[in-house]
Parts: sequence; C-alpha cells; structure tokens
Amino acid sequence: MRRMLTLPLLIALAALFLGATPASTHHVKIPLVPVDGSGVGGFVNLTGLPHGGTVITVHATGLTPGTEYLSIYYENHTCELESDSVPNDVLGHYVASDDGTGNVNAKIDDDLDEINSISVRVAGDLMLRACADIHPGG
Repeated sequence: MRRMLTLPLLIALAALFLGATPASTHHVKIPLVPVDGSGVGGFVNLTGLPHGGTVITVHATGLTPGTEYLSIYYENHTCELESDSVPNDVLGHYVASDDGTGNVNAKIDDDLDEINSISVRVAGDLMLRACADIHPGG
C-alpha cells in the first residue's frame, strides 16, 4: 500500500518541479522573417533576467553592406511603429559588414513577456526589412 502512494507522489512532485518554470519563460530564440522580399533574415535571442529586464541580441543577415540599420522592440506582434517606438524602444544602430551581417546587443528594463516583436529597419527611412514575432499566437 505504501508503495502505491509513493509513486503518484513522486510523479506529482516531478511534474510540479519540471513544469514550474519552462525554459521558454527565460530564454527565447526566434527567427527574423524577411518583409516584402527583402532577403533579410537571422535571429533574435532574448533572455529574461531574474530581477527584471531582458537582454536582447539581434543577429541580422542579408543586409546591404555599409548600410546603417536599427532594431526596435514593440508591444505589437507585427513590428508596426508605435507612437513612442523611436527613440524610446530602439535597441541600437549598426552598420552591415562586408558579408551582409549586423548585430546589436542591449539590456532593457521591460520584461520578456512585455516584448512581442523586434524589427530590423533601415536607419535613414525606417523601412522595415525583417520582423521577429516573439510570442507567435500570443
């Protein structure tokens, strides 16, 4: 009888501990999707920090060498510019290298669950070149 009670208890405890904090709540890696056939891709890494805030790394590919880009984070899922997006939510500016790649890394005060998309835009005219939906279907 004791054996019958121990096994369900162990299973319940394992489920509680394994399911309490899924890995996706602390780290997300999402692909950048080209917009309007731009050919810009890459990925975005987001890491939620234990005491609040998020570290975001954007690695963009398919960029035009020597062109300045910027990445912005948004509350919406479609990388639509919001009234306070520029300059408040800009992660950083970067110039595409000779191989067409660019990177930006930033720590922001917003938590991971508050960030819904991240863009790659041409710095001069803010033309959207790629978008990553951080919480698809959310």
